[in-house]
Amino acid sequence: MKTITIKLPEEEVKELEEFIKKRNYPSKSEFIRNLIMDKLERNKKEKIGWMLLAEKSMNRIWDNKKDDEVWSKYL
Repeated sequence: MKTITIKLPEEEVKELEEFIKKRNYPSKSEFIRNLIMDKLERNKKEKIGWMLLAEKSMNRIWDNKKDDEVWSKYL
């Protein structure tokens, strides 16, 4: 595992420590690691969601029955 360092204002550090104690996290590192993984997972899901929407839109465009009728006259 690689170590990274972050700097926080003193007040935020106190809040973080209190939150971690209340939620029984094993460590600050574990808490922050979970936050990062949650964010990355949400980001993946958002990308997949947008891709699905784009695919549906493209299907509506390409599966247009009227286009088939028009083009069949010329092909």
